[in-house]
Amino acid sequence: MCGYAPDSDHCYQFWAVQSGNPDDCERIKGTKFKDTGSNPPRDKCYLTIAQNSDDYTVCSKIKWGPMSYSQEECIDGVADDILKKSIASEDVDGCIKISKMPQTSVSAQTEACKKELVSIKALDANDTKIETLIESLKSDSSNIELQKQLKDLKDKKQQVYTLMNEGEKQEYFKKQREEIMKDVDDTDVASAISKEFTTYRAGDGNINTQLEKLEQITQKQQTLKRLDDEANTLVDQVKEQMQGVVNDKQDEIVEKMGESATQRIENNGWERLKYALSNYKWMMDKYEKWSKMYEDAKGKYDKLKGVYDEVMGTYQRIDEVNKMVAEWKIDAGKAKVLKGAVLLDKWLEYTTEYVPVFWSTISKVSKETFGTVIKLAKKRAERSTAIEKCFDDPANCDTDNISAY
Repeated sequence: MCGYAPDSDHCYQFWAVQSGNPDDCERIKGTKFKDTGSNPPRDKCYLTIAQNSDDYTVCSKIKWGPMSYSQEECIDGVADDILKKSIASEDVDGCIKISKMPQTSVSAQTEACKKELVSIKALDANDTKIETLIESLKSDSSNIELQKQLKDLKDKKQQVYTLMNEGEKQEYFKKQREEIMKDVDDTDVASAISKEFTTYRAGDGNINTQLEKLEQITQKQQTLKRLDDEANTLVDQVKEQMQGVVNDKQDEIVEKMGESATQRIENNGWERLKYALSNYKWMMDKYEKWSKMYEDAKGKYDKLKGVYDEVMGTYQRIDEVNKMVAEWKIDAGKAKVLKGAVLLDKWLEYTTEYVPVFWSTISKVSKETFGTVIKLAKKRAERSTAIEKCFDDPANCDTDNISAY
């Protein structure tokens, strides 16, 4: 029909705009503007379709020329239209669309949209939707549609965050960091989290993965701190079994000491000691083997494993002493001295090497008090050696170095 119309160019223009297909604009010849070398009706066709569809890429088809429209003018018009719609609907998606357009043409619209819609409030609203979807996926993890919605929301979050100025970014991140770390009340743990995250953050500009990584690091460090406290308490329990030796001068305490320590470890600490070891091993698997945190966890695992092995070995040696008494190889008096040497010298000297990952963990037994215990243990071991010589060579027995205690 347009081929027979008096003004075929505007007829073709009308139907192309109605169809929304920019290819239909190519039929417009621009016969009234042949002398100018331009085609305003066709350029106007592209401009109108671009603005109607909010698709600035259509503007690249504009040829421009005298009395016609430019690509920049078209892009600017698309941005104006998107800006008006976005502000009216309070939809930040429009700002994201404008940010992807050539900024030389739409810098004013970009700033206006950011001022009106790009805010921490917008991110908070987006975060609420993300949390709701995450909860829904917990009960329906294979739902592809929910997964897609979650991905789209996270992409939108990153885009909005990118549009923010540095001050807003810092304020938002600070708010999120405080929420993630709200249960961290130990300064050493907070410092460890900060150090590990700072190293990671330098290579990642995505706010989603940054916050997810911060949450993972926080959980790991808190777990490591908890395990460290538990391990340190278990080691202190071992120390406490022996502290009475320093304060009580009765011979009977040495004989009872082995029994009460064994009973307490088996009933209250032994399984937890093994559990602590398994948790340290789990923590080691969560870190890269080259990282400092892996080395820290491995160091504490090795120390605690040493305590575990030493406890096992200690009671095996005590059993050997008891077996010698049962077989009449030694008497009860000698067995008493040997048990004291084994328990104090071998066991306690090793457990003092355990050092917690976080230095704020305070041992229940002070270094000074425990140092006294170790000195006593060494003296006890020397007496054991002296009494051994008396049994081996009675004629040369050094009685001055032997005492009932």
